[in-house]
Amino acid sequence: MTKILAHPNYYFAECYADGSLEILEGSLYDLLGLIMQGMGEGHYGLATRTRAAREAFVDRLVGRQVGHKSASNVQYHYDLSNEFFSRMLGNTMQYSCAYFPDGSEDIDSAQLAKMRHIAAKLQIGPDDRVLDIGSGWGGLISFLSSQYGVSGTGITLSKQQLEYCQGAYRTNNLNFRLQDYRKVDETYDRVVSVGMLEHVGPRYFREYFDVVSRLLSEDGVALIHTIGRRGRPEPINPWIRKRIFPGSYLPSLSQLSEAIESTDLWLYDLENLRLHYAETLARWRERIFRDRDGIIAERGAEFFRAWEYYLVACELGFRHAGLTVYQLLVGKKIESMPTIRSGIFEEEERLSGGSSILFAGNMSDEGSKRYG
Repeated sequence: MTKILAHPNYYFAECYADGSLEILEGSLYDLLGLIMQGMGEGHYGLATRTRAAREAFVDRLVGRQVGHKSASNVQYHYDLSNEFFSRMLGNTMQYSCAYFPDGSEDIDSAQLAKMRHIAAKLQIGPDDRVLDIGSGWGGLISFLSSQYGVSGTGITLSKQQLEYCQGAYRTNNLNFRLQDYRKVDETYDRVVSVGMLEHVGPRYFREYFDVVSRLLSEDGVALIHTIGRRGRPEPINPWIRKRIFPGSYLPSLSQLSEAIESTDLWLYDLENLRLHYAETLARWRERIFRDRDGIIAERGAEFFRAWEYYLVACELGFRHAGLTVYQLLVGKKIESMPTIRSGIFEEEERLSGGSSILFAGNMSDEGSKRYG
């Protein structure tokens, strides 16, 4: 109890994960929901400002190393096992905010809707070359390639993600590499980056957008999809930063704007997806609870409780604590994108009539059996 009182942002989660904190009535979701609703958003009292300043100071001390530890940070989380993530994420293996047009979709349908939404914004042409920075398990770049017949390259720092992609997708149009985005030399007509910017760190936001600009052809367009936060910049929860996502940071809109303004990029479009991630996290939590006994048998009770806490806290963070998701569309030329948004909805409608769940045309028999 002393630890929790001294540093509740860390030890409340840690004690729940290791089993020394038990909730006797109700659930973790109920308790954290009450706490977060009681705290509210945007109330920056003395205690909050002091904590934020202390954690920001620590972030600055360790921030110099983030760029050199990118691979190890990514592998710490994403290389847990492809089998575990398939249990949580579903058939699409999309580990990012899904998109719920009417709110009733299951996770696979919502993730497919997210990919259609992104594709429609990118306005991909038949001869475009497409790069996916932080391509995960390959679902998005495979979707774009299958729908438009374009060549796609996916880069990741996760060895298990690369192994998955190389086993699951067999087509000449797709190429997957274990590579840092800063080391890519080619240029592309379309660049997409979903759920990767959160691992960059505030010291490197300007470098990130500089690299995006360098990777784009003169008429190129990039879509950046990232978790962010409403309000002023603030470090991520210290327990999540240590136990779940080392080196992670959630940008504020002011930080994104400042970084983009330092480059030659135009900001064509900005969308705030807000509660879509809360719905995504709720469905992931349902999936791991359906397989609770198997996960505990494989990885232990502490692992399961830690991931339960992570999913619950993040879902409630989107509902009550100002977390959100930004989709930014950027490019080099003012005329590279239409000046009205109707084409986005028309293309989404077209794609929704012709795409089934997953991308069987691009997935090998072996990949379908293992992960389908």
